[in-house]
Parts: sequence; C-alpha cells; structure tokens
Amino acid sequence: MSDQFNEFIRQNRHEFDDMEPTDKVWSGVYKGLNSSVSRQYNWVWKAASILFFITSSVLFYQLNYGGEPKSAAFNKESVNDEFLSVESFYVQKISEKKELIYDFEESNVMVDEAFEQDLQKLDAMYEVLKDELKSNPSKKVVDALILNLLVRVDILNKELQELEDYASKNKKEEPEKEVNV
Repeated sequence: MSDQFNEFIRQNRHEFDDMEPTDKVWSGVYKGLNSSVSRQYNWVWKAASILFFITSSVLFYQLNYGGEPKSAAFNKESVNDEFLSVESFYVQKISEKKELIYDFEESNVMVDEAFEQDLQKLDAMYEVLKDELKSNPSKKVVDALILNLLVRVDILNKELQELEDYASKNKKEEPEKEVNV
C-alpha cells in the first residue's frame, strides 16, 4: 500500500507544489529558529561571564594574597654561585689586559686619558651595581653587572689594539731612521 501511495505522490507532485505556505506558517518557523539561536547565544554569554569572573578572581587573589613576589622568590644562592663564576672569569681577563696595557706604559707609550676615565666610571658603576645586588638581588642587576664586565673587556681590547698598532708603527719607522742616518 505504501508503494502505491508513493507512486501516486510522484505522479501528481506538480499538483502538490502549487500551494505556498501562508505568512503565518513562515512567521512560526522564524520564531522557532530565532528562539533556539538566542537560547544558544545566551548560554555562551553566561559561560563566558562565569569564566571571566573566575579568572579575574584567581588573578586578584594571586596578586594580593599570593606567595612571594617574583623578585623575592629569586634564589639568592643560585645568583651568587652563577655570578661568582662569571665574575671571576671576567675579572681575570680584565686584570690580564690591564697588565698588558701597563707594560706598554712602561715602554713610554702613553695611554689615552679618556680611556682611563672610562674605566674609572665603569669601575664606579660596577661597585654601585654590586651594592644593589646585595640589597636587591634580581636577574636585571646580574645582567647589568655582566654587561659592565663585558664593556670593560671590550674597551681594554680596543685600547690594546691601538697601543699595538702604535708600537708596530713606531718599530717600522725606527729601522728606517737608522738606515737614513
């Protein structure tokens, strides 16, 4: 029987398609669609507001009542151990380079006064930074101390290079003078 019914619908389909649903039917369909969509968005907004409230509460608690701040949690012992090894390495390099420069001074090659002033300023800054490290140990202070050491090594290297260039230039001129005499 269902086969006969299906066959009847297929044969007379064009007669069924001439009727359009009324506006009342379409408005009911739209109301049904809008209400499910608005319910879905209401649920999403509720979930988002709850998530925002929980996140804000947790952040507020951590900022105001949480454990130690990051700078206080900075491990002083690990800073001291790591920094002491780096410091000893660079202090040794600086001492070696200063000795080489003073050897040039003994051979009557004058060292630039601006160079010595720069080194004195860097030494003073280094002492201030070391005091800061004792009172407020932080990664920024350690980085500044290491940068200070690197700058001093760089300045010493440049001065050594200038002195060596000057000395080699003078040695080349001396034999020529002897030949001319």
